[in-house]
Amino acid sequence: MKCVSVPRKARSDAFPVPSLIRDFDEPVQSMADGNWYSSKRGLSASHRASGNPHGQDFIELGNDEAPWVEHKTDEKQLRDDIRAAKFDLDAGWRPDVVALGD
Repeated sequence: MKCVSVPRKARSDAFPVPSLIRDFDEPVQSMADGNWYSSKRGLSASHRASGNPHGQDFIELGNDEAPWVEHKTDEKQLRDDIRAAKFDLDAGWRPDVVALGD
């Protein structure tokens, strides 16, 4: 098979060179596997199921415009939760203390 080089087009008359997408200036930590990456390709690979210890695909979030939705508090549910917690506390129930090392 023969490899053929294709010339890249200039962006415009004002910018006679193709646009470049640079890798990171400083290493970035992947939230999928905790490793540090200096290339976008390596970071993207860690988000795929085949590239992380969780075995699942992760979605990369960026500068996408997501609609902002104001949180609506359910006042009745909040009062019921507080009453149930106070009842448990008055009855002497305490949650088990869990250390971070466990």
